[in-house]
Amino acid sequence: MRTTTKGNPVVAAPGKVFLVGEYAVLEGGTSVLASVNRVAVGEFIPELDPGSPLVAQAVKAALAALGDKGRALPAGSVWIDTSAFAATGDAPKSVGVRKLGLGSSAATAACAVGAVLEMAGLPITAHRDLAYSLAESAHRAWQDGAGSGADVAAAVYGGLLQFTRPSGDTPVVRNISGGLGALQLMVFSSRTAVSTTNQIRTMRAFAEREPERYAGLLAPVREAAERFVESLASRNARETIAATRASGGALLMLGDAASVPIVTPPFARASAIAAELGGAAKPSGAGGGDIGIALFADLAAAQTFAERVSGERDAGLQILDLKIDDNGLHRRDAGIATREHNV
Repeated sequence: MRTTTKGNPVVAAPGKVFLVGEYAVLEGGTSVLASVNRVAVGEFIPELDPGSPLVAQAVKAALAALGDKGRALPAGSVWIDTSAFAATGDAPKSVGVRKLGLGSSAATAACAVGAVLEMAGLPITAHRDLAYSLAESAHRAWQDGAGSGADVAAAVYGGLLQFTRPSGDTPVVRNISGGLGALQLMVFSSRTAVSTTNQIRTMRAFAEREPERYAGLLAPVREAAERFVESLASRNARETIAATRASGGALLMLGDAASVPIVTPPFARASAIAAELGGAAKPSGAGGGDIGIALFADLAAAQTFAERVSGERDAGLQILDLKIDDNGLHRRDAGIATREHNV
């Protein structure tokens, strides 16, 4: 992993997985997500051209917000490395490198803003809320207003988060103290790349076409997320798993009604295996077969799930070796260990 060639500050931002609350979070509902240790790395480099419209948007926003401090910086942009979000060796040769759906664009926006702040002498640790506001605004503009901003929150704040955006207003981000407790989290993929934006747009078209039906189908998704948060607070592992299972079932019904493939056949198979072992498995995020999560009350069940899923050759499922990242957006200093814990 590159650190720096210019002596400028190097920053890093993690990816994410949604645990519950997908789609409902777009309508003011609660979601829970975890930052994971696939990180984007960024460095401000003078005279560098932006590597993408997203980086250009984020750098421009950060420089404008800094006023005189921003104008004092040399002309340049932020170099971003998101190679940690790629899955190689499991895609057809005609496809090449496949991006895992772990929020690389959100991490990119966070890194771009963070690198500018650090270059201007504003430590991320003291300006995390500013970093989130700037990165989230740039990311939403890049997505043409789609998305909730929850993935950017994971990239900036780290850990296990409860995220709500009431009626499209300022997001409310809360760290869930104690994390998942003794629950075991597994993350898996079916090696299928999915466009989150397209999934959301198709769902939005359904909502506009049949608003009452959409609201009725979204209600159980919202309720499952609230149930999940309450059970975590009371350390009721059995209830947390039941809420996860209910969330997956609600997403299946919503996707079928909207003709959005949230729960694909391989993910339905993963859900069945998890249920047999006393756990729960479901899609994470917009669905479509990219990333899924599973929760278990004990390590033995989680390990058995991993073995069985990996052996389902027809399903093509793959367990991802991930840990929860507690750092969020941070300056990467040589010799300083990152904070992460097993999932």
